[in-house]
Amino acid sequence: MASLLLDGVKYTLREPKEEVEFEEIVKEHSKEIFGNDTLYIDAKKRIESESGLRSTPDGYLIDFSSNLLWIVEVELEKHPLQKHLVVQLNTFMSSVKSPKAQKEIVKAIYSVVDGDVSLKAFVEKRLGSKDIHHFLSELISEDLNIIVVIDRLNGKVKKAFENWRIKPFFVEMKTFVRTGMGIGVHAHLITVPSEWEESLKPVHAIYDEKKKVFLCECGGEAHKNSATYKVGEINKHLLLAHGIPPDEQIIDGWTEEFEKLCRKYFAKSFSW
Repeated sequence: MASLLLDGVKYTLREPKEEVEFEEIVKEHSKEIFGNDTLYIDAKKRIESESGLRSTPDGYLIDFSSNLLWIVEVELEKHPLQKHLVVQLNTFMSSVKSPKAQKEIVKAIYSVVDGDVSLKAFVEKRLGSKDIHHFLSELISEDLNIIVVIDRLNGKVKKAFENWRIKPFFVEMKTFVRTGMGIGVHAHLITVPSEWEESLKPVHAIYDEKKKVFLCECGGEAHKNSATYKVGEINKHLLLAHGIPPDEQIIDGWTEEFEKLCRKYFAKSFSW
C-alpha cells in the first residue's frame, strides 16, 4: 500500500468508499486543484440529447483567467471504465451540442451563483460590469473542455480517450491519513496536468484597470484592502513587506510597460 512520510510521520493511502465522498473532497479543495481564479459549481443538471440519452455531469468549472467553461467528472478508479466514465462523458458531449441543453446548463449554473451572495460577489469582481448570464451564454457556445478528477490514474484511463477530438485533462487526487489517527488527520496529494502548473502559482498582486492602481493579494483580507500602489510601489511593497524578490513576483495584469517603469523606479530608488 502506498504511503507518505511527512516530517517523519507515516501517512497511508485511503481510498474513498463512495463517489459522493470523493466529490465532496474535490468541492472542498477546488481552489487548490483548479486555481484561485476559478469557480467550481456542483450543479447536477441532467441533460438529454436529441436521441433521448440522458447524462448528468458532476460539476462545471468556470476559468476566469482564460474565459473557459469546463465539464468536471469526478471518478473512482475502481469503477468499470466503459460503463461509468466513457459512457457518461460521451453522452454528455453529444447532448451539450443542442441549444436547449446549453440553455439548461446556463440556467443551472446561474441559479447557483445568483443564489449565493459570496459566489455572486466573486463572479462580479471578475466580470466587472458584464452581465453574468450573458457571460455564461458566451462560454457555453464554445467547445467545452473536460476535466476528470480521479483517485488513481493509470494508462488504461488515458488510453480510453486517445481518439477523442476533445481529450480530457486528468487530475489525480490521492488522500493519505496519518497512521493510527484516521481521516481526522490527513493530507492530499494532487497531480495536475503540466499545462496548469504555471496558472496554479499564487498571485501576489492584481492590477485594477478601472482605478489604475495595484492591490496586494498577500497577507489576508484586511491587508489586501488596506492600501493601493502604483507601479514600482507595489514591487517594493512585495519585496519589503512579504520578502518576494521582483523577479519572483506574480502580478495579474502585469505588462511589458509596467516592467520598464518598475526597473526605472528601482534604479532611481536604490541606485540599481
